[in-house]
Amino acid sequence: MSGTVTAEIRFINPEWKHRKVPPVIGDRASRRAHTTKHKVPVESARGAETGLDTTGFTLTRHKPDMTDFGDESAVKTTYYEEVAGVVKRLAGADDVFVTHHLIRTEDRSDFLTAYARFAHCDYDITDPGPYSERALAERREALDASRQWTFAWYNTWQPIDRPAVRNPLALIDARSLDPGDILPYQYSGSYASGRGSMPLFSPDLRFWYVPGMTEEEMLVFKQLDTRPGRALACPHTSFDIEVPPATPGRRSIEVRMMCAFGS
Repeated sequence: MSGTVTAEIRFINPEWKHRKVPPVIGDRASRRAHTTKHKVPVESARGAETGLDTTGFTLTRHKPDMTDFGDESAVKTTYYEEVAGVVKRLAGADDVFVTHHLIRTEDRSDFLTAYARFAHCDYDITDPGPYSERALAERREALDASRQWTFAWYNTWQPIDRPAVRNPLALIDARSLDPGDILPYQYSGSYASGRGSMPLFSPDLRFWYVPGMTEEEMLVFKQLDTRPGRALACPHTSFDIEVPPATPGRRSIEVRMMCAFGS
């Protein structure tokens, strides 16, 4: 697979731009109530010029030293260390603190751990201040007090068990985002609750994906950056793509982490 495909992607409904209390999305009914599908072109990122501080994402090669991603202990030791090193190098960070990971499969029984079905960021990028304050409070002992610190939050995303052919990940080019068209929402579910953010639909938005991603490829994308003059965030979502009926569902692991930059 290569080239551009057409996808239906959900965006937050425009009426929420004028409301003070954000919507709560925690199941399929609330997702349908507060979002609307739009057909958009999604371009292949293979061979494209991308970067964490420009498009908000990049594709890199990474062959994990483990294959059993059901072994949570090994994931939290071996795999965390691997991907933290990759992100530290790509982002030019002074330190990296992994927060948690999530494995997604074709199992749709849990809304929050199933494939995400609407464009979103996992952090509220409309109000980044509390994230930096919490980062300083939680990591104060690990950070040199003589330096000034800024922070950015990233995800790694990698297929496991087999290539990601069905339900690939679409990423919105950060250069095409209007920060004024990004709205907060509240998520709530079995394993977590908090605030994220979602873009309004605009025909100016540009979408990318990686056709046929293999288990030795990894996407790194930005969730939130507090530093000026750089890509703010990279909203993302899974989407349906035309594949043979027998194509198995996508399985993937995503790791979330905070990067610290000292000056």
